[in-house]
Amino acid sequence: MSAPLTIEGELTVFTVHELKVRLLAALGDGQPLQIDLSGVSEVDGAGIQLLLAAQREARQHGAAITLLAVPPQVEEALTLADLTHEFDAGGAQALEHTA
Repeated sequence: MSAPLTIEGELTVFTVHELKVRLLAALGDGQPLQIDLSGVSEVDGAGIQLLLAAQREARQHGAAITLLAVPPQVEEALTLADLTHEFDAGGAQALEHTA
């Protein structure tokens, strides 16, 4: 597995286009992808939608995305959208899978 893709700063409508290009390039080889979110300072619906779209794209190619070091704001957004089940999580902070 290659080195994790690190996302820093905002994961918002203002940054998703640039991040989409990076994510698609990282998914291009069909290998599992780890995304380090430890540096994410802000997230909105567009950011969550990008992560979800990337996960679906990965699954279509037989791979998966693992979120690493998920900060509280991302975990909260995924929980509010009832999407924690869509992602594997690793690292120091793992997503809680709630029913």
